[in-house]
Amino acid sequence: MRPVQLFCWHFMAYPYLPADFDEKYESGWVTVPNTLWDREKTDGLYQEYIDQLVYGEELGFDGLVLNEHHQNIYGLMPSPNIIAAALTQRTKKAKLVVLGNLLPLHLNPLRVAEEYAMIDSMSNGRLIAGFALGSGPEAWNYDVPQPQARDGLWEAIDLVVASWTRDGPFEHEGPRFPLRYVNLWPRPRQMPHPPVWIPGGRSRETMVEAARRGFDYFLSSRTHGDATRRASLEFAQVIGQFGGRYHPFRFGILLSVYIGETDEIARRESQEGIWYFLKYCLKGHLRKKGRSLTFGPGVPNTSVKSWEAYLRTSDPSADMLGDVRDWAELERAASIIVGSPETVRRKLWQLIEMAGAGNLLIQFHFGNMKPEHARKSARLFATEVAPYLRAESEKLFAREYPWLAETPRASAAE
Repeated sequence: MRPVQLFCWHFMAYPYLPADFDEKYESGWVTVPNTLWDREKTDGLYQEYIDQLVYGEELGFDGLVLNEHHQNIYGLMPSPNIIAAALTQRTKKAKLVVLGNLLPLHLNPLRVAEEYAMIDSMSNGRLIAGFALGSGPEAWNYDVPQPQARDGLWEAIDLVVASWTRDGPFEHEGPRFPLRYVNLWPRPRQMPHPPVWIPGGRSRETMVEAARRGFDYFLSSRTHGDATRRASLEFAQVIGQFGGRYHPFRFGILLSVYIGETDEIARRESQEGIWYFLKYCLKGHLRKKGRSLTFGPGVPNTSVKSWEAYLRTSDPSADMLGDVRDWAELERAASIIVGSPETVRRKLWQLIEMAGAGNLLIQFHFGNMKPEHARKSARLFATEVAPYLRAESEKLFAREYPWLAETPRASAAE
């Protein structure tokens, strides 16, 4: 029986904003002026961030996670595939999770299929391939209307998977991407294709389309609690509708963690980086103050059913993660777990038990956090928290999903 899979996720934030950023600038997304980019201070920044991910493999994390964002200070990876390619040459064991390429921003999905196949070959079959629509900011960055983008998303995903698995050349007659010759060179290393992860924000439509294809689902949420449990139960129900059985490795969640020797030390060491992340990196995204291009007419694009559910369960006037004012509010938000190894161990185990999640994707670096603090937190997690989570989750999953022990370890989905 596999234990919980633990991944090190790096967002690669821009760490050199001026102290008066919050007073002078409306957002950290889309309209944030690129005159704030400091060419001298950023020399070596990507190398440092890559080094932190390589350290994650040295610590024994099961995988390293990257994602795609554009024109913002939150994440400096407009092309996560470039970072993944670099990691193929610096790592040997860890899965390389690109979560994921935003297909509507690419002119032709075959380009993504080719790049993913290269990464899988260069890493000797370690790629986990993620595909996503993109959130509100990307609609403005690339001027791609989200209703139009969503219409073509699943055709694009199906085309990528077909190009990996079908012998070419063959014709594709889709409405968005009519292609006379689909004939992928190179082909990916993994058979029949790399595992596919689909991130979503509890949209039932996304769950249905992922389950229909046997893909795994990642809950893209910055807060965890009862909603996380409801998401796993809903995805399990959807999987059942297509004749499958839910198990923990079909479901993943994003977590943010900082560990120090004690709760007090953890707060002191992480405070600057976390508040930089909350107040600057989330301004214009998950914070009421500032100009937001995350949400607006047609952004994000949802079905009528999902929109009705949002209206029933959401309070537009409620504070968001970036609005927290102190540690007590941050703890109640259940988004960023800060504390001693014992504190973090206890809280993460409660989440694993509650949500039945088999994939934890963990952010250790925040905003302008000092590299030595990010490394220290990851090291304490790997030595003081991970062994307990792995041992206890293996026993839990054996009790709750005994049939899973007979499932081949290489198979991500049933």
